[in-house]
Amino acid sequence: MDRSGQLRNVAFGGAWSEQIAGREAQAAAIATLDAAAAGAARRDPLAPEIMAAVDLLCERHPKGPMLRDAWRMAARFEPPPRRIRELARIAARIAAAYGGLRQ
Repeated sequence: MDRSGQLRNVAFGGAWSEQIAGREAQAAAIATLDAAAAGAARRDPLAPEIMAAVDLLCERHPKGPMLRDAWRMAARFEPPPRRIRELARIAARIAAAYGGLRQ
């Protein structure tokens, strides 16, 4: 059974059990951004799965559109150390909005 199925079966679940799945998805997306920033010299930080994580985290962020644009711009920076540093900074800003949520 997948994680959402487990949480649906929690006795007296209520809204908090549904929030767990959302928080876990956010933590996974933050981990994706952290890994993308660290590996930006070898992998494309604009890959669809990475941009899906950016979109998930930015959709409710007060400065989401601005951070999404910043991620796209930083993904093109040269040389790679500059790209990695800037992507890590943006990932940290996004994560801060979620209380620094990490997996």
